[in-house]
Amino acid sequence: MLHIVSRLHSLETLSRYVSAKDTLLLVEEAVYATNPKHKKHALLPSIEVKALQPDIIARGLESVGASHIEAVDFPGFVDLTAEHSKSITW
Repeated sequence: MLHIVSRLHSLETLSRYVSAKDTLLLVEEAVYATNPKHKKHALLPSIEVKALQPDIIARGLESVGASHIEAVDFPGFVDLTAEHSKSITW
């Protein structure tokens, strides 16, 4: 399943619903969690985590994101939705 997270507060609930095969995509304000110094970064589950590159750039976070979080562009976002038969937006 693809979990698309747009709000930081959703990370608190999300961890109860993910499985090891899921992917997390951070968008909008949730990209702040890519910064390891952000208080919500610790809430990211131990699954594949990606973040929408235009949202990262818009918030000036290009140089502070965690190295294990891959930035994806809009075509990459489309590819993620095609790869996963189900998705949920938080």
